[in-house]
Amino acid sequence: MTSLQKLCLAFLAAGLVLATAPLAQAQISPAEFGGSATCQGLRAKYSSLVGKRLIVGFGGYTAGFEAPAADDPSKIVGLDPDLFDYMGACLGFSHKFENGSFNVLLTSITSGRVDIGPSLYVTPPRLKQVAFVSSFAVIDGSVVRKGNPKHLVSLDSLCGATVAAAAGTYEAVSLIPPASEACEKAGKPKISLLLLQNTDNSIQAVQSGRADIYLTAESDAEALAKGNIGLQTAFTINLPILNGFPIDKSNTTLRHAVLDAMRAIQAAGIEKALLAKWGQGAASERPAAANG
Repeated sequence: MTSLQKLCLAFLAAGLVLATAPLAQAQISPAEFGGSATCQGLRAKYSSLVGKRLIVGFGGYTAGFEAPAADDPSKIVGLDPDLFDYMGACLGFSHKFENGSFNVLLTSITSGRVDIGPSLYVTPPRLKQVAFVSSFAVIDGSVVRKGNPKHLVSLDSLCGATVAAAAGTYEAVSLIPPASEACEKAGKPKISLLLLQNTDNSIQAVQSGRADIYLTAESDAEALAKGNIGLQTAFTINLPILNGFPIDKSNTTLRHAVLDAMRAIQAAGIEKALLAKWGQGAASERPAAANG
């Protein structure tokens, strides 16, 4: 252990925060973080979670958030797995990932089949079903063919273009429809929306020319562009929504515990470093909050 890490541990053990050195604190492992005075207090406060095994449900994989590791497909890596490691170490629970269909993820949470989901967009329709613990804003990215032949450089430039988006996503429901209306009001061609079932189909649509652009989370867009010859990223959009972990509304203990753990993770500078590591950007962090 380096002297810098020892210094960070000394501050954590005292329950103090090094707000000016978030990247240094992020070097602390989940186990070391779990030994802090703050986490010891949270384990005492939420003792029913200590030793419990939580089921974390996924609705497919999203690069940067949760996806099989390139060198070991049996291992799931990304922002969410890292945050669950820190939360679990702090609160005393272990966790297991279960992947399933996205369209039944929220009902799996409300039925109790899984305890918590991955970080998702916090939207009004979803808040009718579940509660969220949010901690960062959403930055959308975009994927186009190499050379960006349609010169798509912003949301305003999409007039007349065909956008691929997964059915039911924020992009398909709340982002493109009003943008298309704005195009028509300005006397420009509307935006065509090509609704598809998943990321693979959306990328294939862009590669084949059926769609001009695919909109998704920035980290996902970056990974897709790097992993597919002939593709590149185009522009980003700061969306007016938050990203958070969905939890059943009735599970108040887990909701409060996750909120307190995320506040501790943020205070230690850990989340900012992980957001930077996985492509969302440290600037996207927002104060951890309960939603719904």
